Amino acid sequence: MSSFDNTDQKNAKISQSNWYAKLHPIGTDQQVEVPKRPLNLSIFFRIWLAVALVLIICGIVVFTQLFSYVKPTVKQVIEDTLLDTSKLMAASLQEPLQSGTLYDESYQSSLDKAFVGQLAGDNSKTTYDKKTYSSFRIYVTDNKGIVIYDSLPESDNAEGEDYSRWNDIYLTLRGQYGVRSTVSDSRKRDSSIMYVAQPIVNDMSQIIGVVSVGKPVASVLPYLDNTRERMLVTALLVSIIALMLAGLVAWWLKQSITLVTKYTRTLAEDTQKPYFYLGNELNNLTDTIETMKHRLENKAYVSDYVHTLTHELKSPLTAIRASGELLEDDGLDAEDRQMLIQTVGEQSIKMQLLIDRLLLLAKVEQPTFRLNRQSIPLVPLLQSLIRDNTVQLQQQQLAPIHLYMSDKLLDSDVIATTDVLTQTTVFADRFWLVQSLQNLLDNAIHFAESRVNIVLSVATQSIATLPTKPQVVTITIFNDGKPIPDYALTKAFDRYFSLSHQRIIPPSSYQTSSGAERNNDKSTVNTFSSAPKKGTGLGLTLVKQVVEHHGGSVSLNNIITESNEQLISGVKVSITLPLV
Repeated sequence: MSSFDNTDQKNAKISQSNWYAKLHPIGTDQQVEVPKRPLNLSIFFRIWLAVALVLIICGIVVFTQLFSYVKPTVKQVIEDTLLDTSKLMAASLQEPLQSGTLYDESYQSSLDKAFVGQLAGDNSKTTYDKKTYSSFRIYVTDNKGIVIYDSLPESDNAEGEDYSRWNDIYLTLRGQYGVRSTVSDSRKRDSSIMYVAQPIVNDMSQIIGVVSVGKPVASVLPYLDNTRERMLVTALLVSIIALMLAGLVAWWLKQSITLVTKYTRTLAEDTQKPYFYLGNELNNLTDTIETMKHRLENKAYVSDYVHTLTHELKSPLTAIRASGELLEDDGLDAEDRQMLIQTVGEQSIKMQLLIDRLLLLAKVEQPTFRLNRQSIPLVPLLQSLIRDNTVQLQQQQLAPIHLYMSDKLLDSDVIATTDVLTQTTVFADRFWLVQSLQNLLDNAIHFAESRVNIVLSVATQSIATLPTKPQVVTITIFNDGKPIPDYALTKAFDRYFSLSHQRIIPPSSYQTSSGAERNNDKSTVNTFSSAPKKGTGLGLTLVKQVVEHHGGSVSLNNIITESNEQLISGVKVSITLPLV
């Protein structure tokens, strides 16, 4: 084998190994970095933690600033006290020093009794209620600065020493304000002693001596420590109470936000929006959500109605168009032409009725819909409706409508008594109540075989949440038409559901080209006009919406009764409304 072959094999192996290495890297495993999720803390804990941090920071700043101001202030108070004491002592020692009595041991002993006790830092923990000694140190010098009297015990007594170089004596002898501060023990906290001197003058206003009063700063430390401890305890109690209040506020805010969240999740269920007595911003938020909900509902509502209206208008438009095309045929006889003209009129009326009822229903179903209620006696209202439908009853060849209440006949010519008017007065919107009752009467007259009756009945309705049982009135409209199928009873109040649509006769069965066949069979005479027609499917829906807005209820039932040994069947619609 040639060297070129060996070289090619090596290159092939290297390239193969590189290709394999690229697909299967050797070494450390490749680790896919999982993105870290941000710390998800509840708003309750965040608010509480923020308040806690604010309290801690404010507490530290307040304590630091307070005690950095209190300590110098305390020293100023000590100095002011020493100044007043030194002036008093200077006035008291003028006579003893001028007469030389101050040099007597007996007089000095009497002074020592007022200043018995230690002076410096050993009493740093003694409080006021346990104090039995004076913490003042008083020494008196002559006009040359030699100590004549010192209130300290003999071990620390400085009598006979030269204090003329100390600031308090030096400055006072020269007519200046004499004050000094001396550290007694650098190893102890606040072991400095403050001295304030005052000159002792004779009757000629000449300085004959100096009295200096000293007091250790450590003598006020117990009071500062007690104050600090009390302030610390008070601050801790205030902080704990503040944190508890902050926790309550945070909890309230969390609960409020939870209510808003639940409200937004149940917007589709028409839930009552929550109201917050202490949260104006939350009320504004719920109002904004409510407005947004209404706008979205209105958009979806309009879109749904446009699609539905378009679909519902197709059938009458198709019938009108087909009738118009057939009317253009010159070969039609007069009877067929009249039938087509009648079809155009009926379908036009149907379109107008569909549009009118759709507009009414759209207005009722708006979220902002409100009723204009007033007291309305039902008997005069129903009597007026009966009179208005007299022509329609005659067209359908039906008997006059009778109105009953407690087995008493209250036809249109009967004037109801005051008791009857009072017992049947409801608080309702006249326009919408008339629309609902007229829709029910239209249906009853359309489906009735021979008669339609209206019955008023007053009863009590038990409501568990109310202490009393409010009076309600029930308006029952009965027609002796065919019973409604059971499956249709639960769907009758659904939008666009029409029972007649289930049994409509197709136009192909009308046989409009042959008039002879229609005349031979009475059951098919004028079939097109007498056949069940599809309703709008909006009448009962409108009735239900209006009645529920009034706080009532509506029901539809088939009934079978026996009267005078005659079996009577039909359909009744009952509306229950609360009375005034």
